[in-house]
Amino acid sequence: MRFPIASVLLFACVCVAQGGELMASAARRSITPDLKNGRPVYMAGFGQGRAATGVHDDLWVRCVALSTGEKPLAVCAVDSIGLFWDDVRKIRAGVPQATVLVMSTHVHEGPDTMGLWGAKQGVSGIDEEYNALLVARAVEAIKECLSTMRPATISLAAVTPKDVAGYFDDSRPPVVHDPQILALAVNDMRRERIATLVNWSNHPEALGSKNTLITADWPAGLCARLESLEGGLVVYVNGAVGGMQSPLGAKIIDPRTKQPAPPETFRFAEAVGEYVADHVHEALHDAERADVDAIIYREKLVEIPVANQGFLMAAQAGLFKGRQAMEAGKSKAPVGYLRLSGQGRPKLEVALIPGEMYPELSVGGVVKDPAGDFPGAAVERPVKSMLTAPYKMLFGLANDEIGYIIPKVQWDEKPPYTFGSTKRWYGEVNSVGPEAAPIIAQALEELVKTSGKP
Repeated sequence: MRFPIASVLLFACVCVAQGGELMASAARRSITPDLKNGRPVYMAGFGQGRAATGVHDDLWVRCVALSTGEKPLAVCAVDSIGLFWDDVRKIRAGVPQATVLVMSTHVHEGPDTMGLWGAKQGVSGIDEEYNALLVARAVEAIKECLSTMRPATISLAAVTPKDVAGYFDDSRPPVVHDPQILALAVNDMRRERIATLVNWSNHPEALGSKNTLITADWPAGLCARLESLEGGLVVYVNGAVGGMQSPLGAKIIDPRTKQPAPPETFRFAEAVGEYVADHVHEALHDAERADVDAIIYREKLVEIPVANQGFLMAAQAGLFKGRQAMEAGKSKAPVGYLRLSGQGRPKLEVALIPGEMYPELSVGGVVKDPAGDFPGAAVERPVKSMLTAPYKMLFGLANDEIGYIIPKVQWDEKPPYTFGSTKRWYGEVNSVGPEAAPIIAQALEELVKTSGKP
């Protein structure tokens, strides 16, 4: 069940210059939509026709830049449901002097930037002026980073709280999470915080489908709390959130009241974010200094067959407004590999995945069921098992959003359904198809191998 690499490799690779002093900076820009211009803002992530009625908290593009040589690396997180490769390329084109990585937080309480959640079914929700604003603000933030680089140090930390499973509700067997919370802290030479990058896997949809106020959801609470505790700018990057890794349905105790936080409320969302912030703050007390003197990034553009008829019809109907061209029934998406090293040893490795990967593809735990559509399919190698650094991150919705990435052996569209279900599973409805996982896993494994030793 393996594909020849020549059939999936269409583009390779971006290298970040290395060998010098570590420099860093951070910047952000607001991407909160204007609700006073007379045009409705349709909110993404649940259903059609959910128009925003106000703003609870701002949306942001947050960037941290790192460099050990001539070409800096800019890592940006955007409070967005997702950005297609087409819009990411526009951001990159605006800052050709940097290697740019753009991840969407996957917030379900912001504007529709993908076209699937417009006024009604079959009508695009994309406002081209808003997408253009997002691109322009991201370029501005990156350019500010490039103009304010200064000598820096990096520390790394990771924590898996004992009660972290209570912050997820996984609606589909097998119940697997990628629960570890990871942090990369960047300080200047005065030991003042420049930025803290936080990587965790959970849907920002704590407010649910009835909310009509623009918000960054629980990451807003994370950023506000951690910035007050640590200083600097917090950049949150989501991880393996496929299979509905979500706080919706979870029972979370509010530390203020010692009672369950009321579900689908702003306090509920805030409690999730503050939980992550407090654990990162504690973990950073024992953070490991990483003397980084080399940064390398590799990327491949892979070609994935699109089996999802809904996606094909959406493209034909113009919902994506020219984005996500599916030529000959195939979609192209970038897969990336990032490594930070010091004195010839990897300190941090990152897999960049262009969608919502199921956690069992990240940390293992795939379960075969003979009722699946491909019971004989090979099991993809877990992403984090490909990495050897002491700290391993997975950036989801990285540089593209192709939807759910499901282990092929667990793919299930036809009855009888797996794990005793009486109806079709939700994940396949929002996935390009069963070949995404094996193609992406193989491409990443090849990227790791060809990148060689530091």
